[in-house]
Amino acid sequence: MKAYTVVLEQDPEGKWTLTAPALPGYVACGSTQEEVLALAREGIPFHLECLKEEGLPVPEDKGDARVLLLEVAA
Repeated sequence: MKAYTVVLEQDPEGKWTLTAPALPGYVACGSTQEEVLALAREGIPFHLECLKEEGLPVPEDKGDARVLLLEVAA
């Protein structure tokens, strides 16, 4: 069993997107948070298997990702 940090974002239309900082290129999209998490539970292992089949390294999540809201002058 592996664990990956994921980021959930909701767009203006209410759809959800999930990304994993340790897995560049992996994205799951759905109508609800629960749907996106379910898709990721199936999709991330498939993504990892594809990396292995292509001879690419399987990234480990170091658990050091941080998501912050950064205020900037605009």
